[in-house]
Amino acid sequence: MHSIVSWCLNNRPVVVLFSLVLMGAGVFSTFKLNQELLPSVEFPSVFILVQDPGAGPEQVDRDVSKPLSEGLTGLPRLKHVQTIASQGFSTVILTFDLDSSLKEDQDNTNQRLNQVQLPSGVGKPLVQTFSFNAIPSMTYTLAAKDGDLVRATREANDVIAPALTGATGSAQVKVSGGARERVLITLDGAKLADKGLSLQQVQQALSGANVDLPAGTTLDADKTLPVQASSSLRTIDDLKNLVVVSSAEQAAGEQAAAGQPAAGQAATPPASSPAPSRTPAARPSPNPAPAAPPPAVRLGDVAKVELDNQQANGISRTNGLASLQIQVIRASNGNAVTLSDDVRQRIAKLKLDSRDDLQLSTDSAVDIKASLNDLVHEGLIGAGLAILVIFLFLGSLRATLVTAVSLPTSVLVALLGTSIGGFSLNVLTLAGLTIAVGRIVDDAIVVLENSYRHLQQGESPTDAALHGATEVSSAVISSTLTSVAVFLPIGVVGGIISRFFLPFSVTVTISLLASLLVALTLIPVLVSFILSAKARRQAHQAGGRHINAGATAPEHVSRLARPYIPVLAWVLRRFYRKSLVVAVAALALIGVLVLTYAAVPKNFFDLGGSAYITGNISLPPGTTSTATSDRVKAFEAAARSDPDVKTVEVTIASSDFGGYTGSVSENDARFNLIVKNKKSADQVRQRLQSKLDELYGKGGTIGVQSFGPPSSAFSVSLSGRDPNTLRAASDQVVAKLSQNSDLANVKSDLTVRQPETLVSVDANKAAERGLTPNTVAFALAGVLNPKDVGTLGTGGTPITLRVDPSYVAAGKLADLPLGPGTTLKDVATMTRTDAPTTVTRVDGTQQVTVNADVLAADTQGASTKATQSVQSLQLPAGVSISTGGTQNDINDSFQQMFIAIGVAIAIVFIILVTFFRSVASPFVILGAMPLALIGGLLALYFTHQNLGLPALLGVLMVFGIVVSNAILLIDFVERNRAGRGLAEALVLAGSVRIRPILMTAVATIVALVPVATGFASEGGGGLISQSLAVVVEGGLISSTALTLVVVPILYSWIKRRGHHRYETAPPAISVADPRSLRPSLDGNRHGNGNGSGRVWEHFREETLKR
Repeated sequence: MHSIVSWCLNNRPVVVLFSLVLMGAGVFSTFKLNQELLPSVEFPSVFILVQDPGAGPEQVDRDVSKPLSEGLTGLPRLKHVQTIASQGFSTVILTFDLDSSLKEDQDNTNQRLNQVQLPSGVGKPLVQTFSFNAIPSMTYTLAAKDGDLVRATREANDVIAPALTGATGSAQVKVSGGARERVLITLDGAKLADKGLSLQQVQQALSGANVDLPAGTTLDADKTLPVQASSSLRTIDDLKNLVVVSSAEQAAGEQAAAGQPAAGQAATPPASSPAPSRTPAARPSPNPAPAAPPPAVRLGDVAKVELDNQQANGISRTNGLASLQIQVIRASNGNAVTLSDDVRQRIAKLKLDSRDDLQLSTDSAVDIKASLNDLVHEGLIGAGLAILVIFLFLGSLRATLVTAVSLPTSVLVALLGTSIGGFSLNVLTLAGLTIAVGRIVDDAIVVLENSYRHLQQGESPTDAALHGATEVSSAVISSTLTSVAVFLPIGVVGGIISRFFLPFSVTVTISLLASLLVALTLIPVLVSFILSAKARRQAHQAGGRHINAGATAPEHVSRLARPYIPVLAWVLRRFYRKSLVVAVAALALIGVLVLTYAAVPKNFFDLGGSAYITGNISLPPGTTSTATSDRVKAFEAAARSDPDVKTVEVTIASSDFGGYTGSVSENDARFNLIVKNKKSADQVRQRLQSKLDELYGKGGTIGVQSFGPPSSAFSVSLSGRDPNTLRAASDQVVAKLSQNSDLANVKSDLTVRQPETLVSVDANKAAERGLTPNTVAFALAGVLNPKDVGTLGTGGTPITLRVDPSYVAAGKLADLPLGPGTTLKDVATMTRTDAPTTVTRVDGTQQVTVNADVLAADTQGASTKATQSVQSLQLPAGVSISTGGTQNDINDSFQQMFIAIGVAIAIVFIILVTFFRSVASPFVILGAMPLALIGGLLALYFTHQNLGLPALLGVLMVFGIVVSNAILLIDFVERNRAGRGLAEALVLAGSVRIRPILMTAVATIVALVPVATGFASEGGGGLISQSLAVVVEGGLISSTALTLVVVPILYSWIKRRGHHRYETAPPAISVADPRSLRPSLDGNRHGNGNGSGRVWEHFREETLKR
C-alpha cells in the first residue's frame, strides 16, 4: 500500500478531481433512482382462481380443485400444490423452488391448464403472481354523494381513468367496484306455474330474439355478398312484448294438458262408449264456431321488466356513501414518488382535487417520503453528532473536517453503485446507508488518528499522511473486509429473507468498500493539504506528556490512555496465570447470554407505524351481502365518530382487493381506516377492537397495516384422509388454544359450517315427466343464480334474468315449475344439512387450518407456548399436525439469519487467518463477538424492545465494529512484539489504539441516538427501528469496554498456552503518573523483568494509598 498512498500524495489534484467526479456521478444517479417503499421481490408462487357459480365447497373441491391439482402436479420445480375450495370459487396455490424463474413457471402453468378439462359452466382460470409492484401504488375513492353510483362509475370510467392512464411510471389504471345500469327481468314463479312455463323456455326466447350471426353468402351478378341474420331487442317495451309462447304453442299445451288432440289431429274415439240414450238430444249447429285460440304468453305477462342498477363488484362504501375505487398500479421500473406527483397534477388539472367526494385513500409515495425523510433526517443528525464526537476527541477542526469528507463521499459512491446494480431507493437501501454511517467513518478515523499521531511526533503533514496510512493499511483493509463479510452473506445465503435484504447488504457492502477507498486515497491527500504546520504545532501542544520509548513506541500518551493503562496492567497481572478464573468468567458470560436471550421478547418483523388500519368482520356463513352490509353499519358509525379517524372504507362481497382477485364471501366485510396521525394508529386500533368485540363477539379482527412480512399470526395445520377425524381433531385444537390468554380469534376451517339445502332428485320420477337429474340441476341453477342473457340496444346494456328472490326466500323452492304440470317437489326431496365453508388440500391430502391472532409482544414465546400445548394433545390416529404462521416465519428467518451469521464468521475467520498468518489471533478476535451479544440483548431487555430481524441486523453491525476494533488492537501487538514482552506489548497497543477504538464506538453510538430515541422521526418507522439502534448501542458499550480488557487477556492466555511460559511480567503503571510507562516499556532491558516488578510494587502501594 505504500506505493499506492505515495502515488496519491504525488498526484493530489488527480485524486481530488476523481473524487469530485465520483461524488457528482453519485448525486446525478441519486435523482435517477426509482423510489419505492420496499424492493420489488417476487414470491415463487403462482395463484389460480376459478369461478364455479352456485357450487358449494365440497362440489368445487370435487369438480374443480381435484382436476386442477392432478393436472398441475409434476410441473418443473414445483414443490407443493395447495387447493382451497370455497363457495363458488377454487383457489390453487403453486409453490415453486425459490431459485426458479417465475415467468417460466407461469408459462408452464398456463400450458398445463389448457390440458385440464373442467365441467361446463366453470369460468376460465385466472392466473396471478404476487409481487409488491402489483399492489396499487395509489387508490382514489369516488363516492356517490347523490346516491347515483352509476353516474359515479361512468365518470370514473370515462373521465378520471383515461386522464390518469399514461401517468409517468404507471402500468395500469383500474376501476374497481361501482355500478352499471342493467335491465332486470324478475320472473314471477306463480305466474310461470300458472302458464305452465319453465325458466328454460324464457331463456330460449330471450336468446332467440337477440341474434347477430353470419348466415352465409349470396351471389349478386359476379359478386359474392355476405348475409348477416340479425334481430335485436332495443327498448324495454320490446322486452315486455317478447313472445315467450305463441298462441299455437299455448293451445297445443292446453290440449295436451286436457287430453285433447291438437289442431290438425283427428279425434280418436274412446275405446268403449255407452249405449245411446233414448231421450232426444238437442240438434247441434250445422256449422259450429271454432273456439278462440288462447292468447300468446308474452314476457310482461310472467315477469317484471325494469331498469336497475347493479353494483359491479360487491358493495363498497366510503364514509357511509356508496363508492368505487380507482387504482393506479405502478410499472416495475416506475418511480412511486414521480408517479404520485404526476397523478396529483392530472387530478388538479381536472379540478377534482377540491371535491370532497373524491378522496386519496392510499398513496405509497406518502409512506415512502415519510420513511425516507425520517431516515435521511436521522442519518444527517447522526452524522453531525459523529463528526462532533471526532472533534471532541481530536480537538482539531481541520482534522475533523478531513474525516467528515469521508461521509458524503462514501455515501454518494454507494448510491452510484446502487444505481449501477439496478436497485431502487427504498427503506432497505437507505437503511444500509444509515447504519453504515457509523462504520463509514471508522477507516477514516483510524487513518487520520494514526496520521495525527505522526504529526504529534514532529513529522511533516505529507510524511505523516504517508506513514500514518501505510502503517494501518493492512489492518484497515482486513477490518473492512471482515465487515463486508459480516453483512454480505445475508443477501446471498438464499431464502426469501435473503432476496428481501439483498439491497440492504449490497448497499452496506458498497458503502464499506467506498469508505476503504476514501480512507487510503483521499484522506492522506486531505491530511497533507489541510493539516498545515500550524495544525501540527497545535497537535503537538495538545498532546500532553511525551516519553521516549524508541522508534516503535509512541511519543505521546493520550489523556484517554492514562486511566486505562494501569487498569489493563492490573488485569493482566491478576488474571494472567489463572486459567480457572478465565474459564469461570467465560462460562458466566455465556450463562448471562443464554438467560438474556431467553428473556427477551421475539417477533418476526415490524416496519413501524402506518396511517392505515385494516381488518375484517366475519358474520355467520350464509349471511347475504345485503344483511352483512346492514350489520356492519354499526361499526362504520363507531369508526367515523372516532376523532382520530379520517376515512372509513368498507367492502363487502368483493373479489377485488388490493389489486388482486380472490374468492367472494358475502358474510365477510373488509374495512380500511385512515387515521389523521399515524402515531395514534395503535390507540385507534385498540379502541375499535373493543367496539368490534362488543358488536360481533369474536367475529372481527383489526390491525395496523404493515407493508412488510406479517408479524402476529399463529396457525396449526392438521392433515388426514378422513374428514370426520379431522373435524374431531380440529375441535380439540380450537378448544385448547381458546384457553390461551395470549391468543385471540381462534378459528378453524371447520369451526363454523355453512347451512345448505340438499336437493335429492329421484331419477325415475324425473324420467316419467321427461326430465333428467341434469335438467333439474340446471333449472335450480337458473333460479338461484341470476345470469346475463344478452344486451339491450346498441348501447349494450346487459339484460339480467332472475327469479323473484322473495319467491325462493319464502320457502317456495319446492314449487319451482320444471315443465307443464311439474314442480320440483314432484321429482325431488329437500333436506337441510351443514357443509364446510372451505375444503383445503395440500398435495392431494385434506388439510384443516386453525388460525389465531397473537396478542403478546413476544410473538415467538406465545407461539412456542401454543405449539407445546397443541403437541400435548392426544389427537385421533391418522392425523398429522404442523405449526405455521409467525412461529414458522420467526424460525425460518432466524434460521436464515443464523446461517448468514455462521457464513460470515467462517469468512471472517479465513480473512483473519490470511491476514495474521496464524490461527491463534483470529480465535482471540472472534472471542470478542459474544461480548457484543451480551450488551445488545441486555439493552433490548431493559428497554422492552423485541428481538426480530432489525435487531439481528444490529447484531451483525456490532460484530463488524467489534472485529475491526480487535484487529486494530491485535495488529499493533503483532507489529510491536519485537524486543518486548507480551504483556508490555499489549499495554503499549492499548495505550495507542484506545483513542481510535473509542472514537469509532462513541461516534457510532452517538450517530444512532436519533434512531434509538425516535425524536427525529415523524413516526414512519422502518427497518432502522429502535430495536436495531438499541442493540448496536448496547452491544458497542459492552463490547468496547470488554474488548479493551478481555481481548488482551484472551490473547495473552492463548499465546501462553502456545509458548508454555510468560515472556516478561505484566508491566506496573502508576495511576498517579503516566510517565511511569517508560520504565515498564524499558523493563525488559533490566533482565528478568525485575525493573517492571519493582514498578508493579510501586503501583500496588499507590493503589493502597488511594
